[in-house]
Amino acid sequence: MVYSVEQDTFIVMSCYRNGTCVNEEYVYSVTVCKQEYLAKYSNLMIEETSLEVHISDVINRFVRTGSVNKGKSPGRPSVSEEVVDDLRRLKKRHVFVVYFNHL
Repeated sequence: MVYSVEQDTFIVMSCYRNGTCVNEEYVYSVTVCKQEYLAKYSNLMIEETSLEVHISDVINRFVRTGSVNKGKSPGRPSVSEEVVDDLRRLKKRHVFVVYFNHL
């Protein structure tokens, strides 16, 4: 399945929104993120295992690059400044210390 920038942005925001602090480290759950994603995009046919891997990939890409984009591609719609500002604000508030691993 090809995921849109909007869907990948939703994944990152869900992850940050649902992170919990345990012993002064933030822990993020692929399961919670997956459940929110499936609720929001219930009309799509998605293989759950594939989604879990994609969630890990998107989060790792965001941590590494600060972007959900895979790279520059002509014709790809840009993300609104509002979404970028929201993600920057969330990123400043939470520091990733636990990276997602492929399942």
